[in-house]
Amino acid sequence: MRKSLLTIGSTVLIVALCTFATTSKNRVQKLYRVNYSEGNTIGATGSANGQAFAQTGCFAASGCHGTAVSKSTTGVFSGLPTNNQVTAGQTYQLTLVVSDVAATPTEKKWGFDIFSTGGTFATTNPNSEVDTNWLSNGLPGAEIHHLIAPKYTATKAAPSYTFDKMSWTAPATPGLDTFYYAANAANSTATTPVASTKDHSMLGTPIVLTVNASTTPVKLTSFNASAAGSKVNLSWTTATEVNTDHFAVERSIDGRNFSTVINLKASGNTSSTVSYASIDNVSSLSGTIYYRLKSVDKNGQFNYSAVKTVSLKLTKGLISGLYPNPAKSGQDIKVSYQSVQSGSAVINLVNTLGKKVYSGAVTVTEGTNTLSVSSSHLSPGIYYLSVSNSNGSTQKQAIVIQ
Repeated sequence: MRKSLLTIGSTVLIVALCTFATTSKNRVQKLYRVNYSEGNTIGATGSANGQAFAQTGCFAASGCHGTAVSKSTTGVFSGLPTNNQVTAGQTYQLTLVVSDVAATPTEKKWGFDIFSTGGTFATTNPNSEVDTNWLSNGLPGAEIHHLIAPKYTATKAAPSYTFDKMSWTAPATPGLDTFYYAANAANSTATTPVASTKDHSMLGTPIVLTVNASTTPVKLTSFNASAAGSKVNLSWTTATEVNTDHFAVERSIDGRNFSTVINLKASGNTSSTVSYASIDNVSSLSGTIYYRLKSVDKNGQFNYSAVKTVSLKLTKGLISGLYPNPAKSGQDIKVSYQSVQSGSAVINLVNTLGKKVYSGAVTVTEGTNTLSVSSSHLSPGIYYLSVSNSNGSTQKQAIVIQ
C-alpha cells in the first residue's frame, strides 16, 4: 500500500494549514468540513501522486481508497506561524491529529499527504516519510506522507491518531510558498471504491506563506548534540556574528514543546570562526531527547537551527504526551507512555496542593502504550499526572481540566 492516501471523490475534507509567529504560542486550528460528491479515487504511485492528492483530494490515474465521504472526521493541525510569515531557512515543527467523531468509530488506518511548493521536509516519526520522488525526478517542491498507514482501530475511547515529529524548513530564498494538505481515516485498504466506501477524508484550502529574509546576522556552520552517560554534550560553531546577543539551547521530550535549558553569551561581532560548547544534565530523563539552538541578536530577532535528537537508554517509564490538553471535564485523557517492561503500572493524578485525586492500575507492554484516564470525576483546574511501576515513577506532566 503506497503512502496510501485516502480516497475521496472530487472533494475531500481536510486541514487548512494554519500559522503562528515565531514569537507566539502554537495556534491550533480545526479542520474545515466541506460537502462532497462522488468522483475519482485517489492515491497512486509516481512523481505526481502527493501533489495531486494534497491539492485536489483526488488522483484520477489510479487509486487505493474508495470515493464515499463522511462528515465524521475532524482534525487539529499545528506548527506554522499565525500571520503566514516564515523566515528563510528556519525550521517549523508540524503535528496533525486525525479524529473520527462518529457515534461508533470504526476507522482502522490513518494517512496524510502534505505538499509544499518550496522548502524541505524531515521526520523522525516511524509512520511518515519524505517522498524521494521529488528529489530523484528533479521536481519542484517537496512532499511528506504516511509511510505505512498505522494499524489502529478507532473506538469511542480512542478515536484519533497523532502524526507528529515532522518538520518543514522554509526555503533559503525569500518569496512565496504554498502549502497543500490532505488526510484520511480509512475504514478499508482495498483498491476498489466499492470495498472502501467508508473511508473518511479531509481536504484543506491552500495556505500561501510569505518567506522573509533572515534578520539574525549569524551564520551557523554546525550544531551537534551527543549523549555521554547522564549528560548531553552540546556544541556549535559560527562563521560570522553581527550584533549577536546570546544563544539559547532548547530541549524537548516530545519534539513539539521546547523549553530553554542553557543560555550562553555570544561573541557579538566577529568575522572569524567561533566555537561554543555546553553540557546538559539529563540524569532524570530517558528515551529520545530533542534539541534546537536559538540565536538571538541585540534587537530581539532570532533564528532556530535544525532539530537534533539524542537517544538515552530508557531506565524507567516516560510520558511523552498528554492529549487533549486542556481537556473538558468528562473527556478521556490519553497518555502516551513509554515502558521499559511489560506488566502492571499505576496512573496517579494529584492536584496543585499535592493531594492524590486518582490512582488506577493499568496493564502495559514494553515500548509505546496509549493509556486512558477519565476526567469525569475532576473539577476544573490544574492536575499533575504520573505513571509508576517497579522501575519507579515517571516525571509529572501537567494537565488542565476546563
